[in-house]
Amino acid sequence: MRGWKPDLVVFIGDFGDMWSVSDHSKDPARKLLLADEVAAVNNQLDKVQEIVDENAVFIEGNHEDRLRRFLWDKAPKLLGTTDISQLYQIRSRGWKHAAYRDFHRILNVTYTHDLGRSGVNSARQSLLDLGGNLVFGHTHRGAVVYQGEVKGSAHFALNVGWLGDVNEIDYMHRARALRDWQHGFGTVIHDGPKRAFARFHPIVGGKVEVDGIVY
Repeated sequence: MRGWKPDLVVFIGDFGDMWSVSDHSKDPARKLLLADEVAAVNNQLDKVQEIVDENAVFIEGNHEDRLRRFLWDKAPKLLGTTDISQLYQIRSRGWKHAAYRDFHRILNVTYTHDLGRSGVNSARQSLLDLGGNLVFGHTHRGAVVYQGEVKGSAHFALNVGWLGDVNEIDYMHRARALRDWQHGFGTVIHDGPKRAFARFHPIVGGKVEVDGIVY
């Protein structure tokens, strides 16, 4: 981000894990409070804000949505007192926000965490579901697929990979994660309101290439 200087950054979801309020079985030796997670996330968001200022969109993923589900199921009387946008200071940062299962549009591209698809074919399936240009995450895979129409127009789906640590994953066999998940991120360049170019940038051995420069 410091080198490429994007005009806008979109968080595609699952930036925060919300492990402490997950309903999955937890290792009791891993003692992590919600306050610790929130502080860690805000520390990283502060670093991003130093670069992009107010030019960011934060989209919640199913992991951030764990907080809502926790409140619904275990503390309904606390509903309305806190949410992800408040804990992560999204509004005070001046960023735009979309809840999980919602989306954000930028010109002719739709950004959302997922459309309910997963697996190796999720990019093509999600593209067919939406019927327009799409950027999404969720699957930890990297891909760009294209779909045309009889009348000649075409659109894409960009699956942006992930930026986590596979050694910290406790809900997937490590061998499968190493095989299927791809470190990386996506970029979208707009050439006017009706044309956009999408690219997935794989991170290989700690390095990534963007516009001919290796970072």
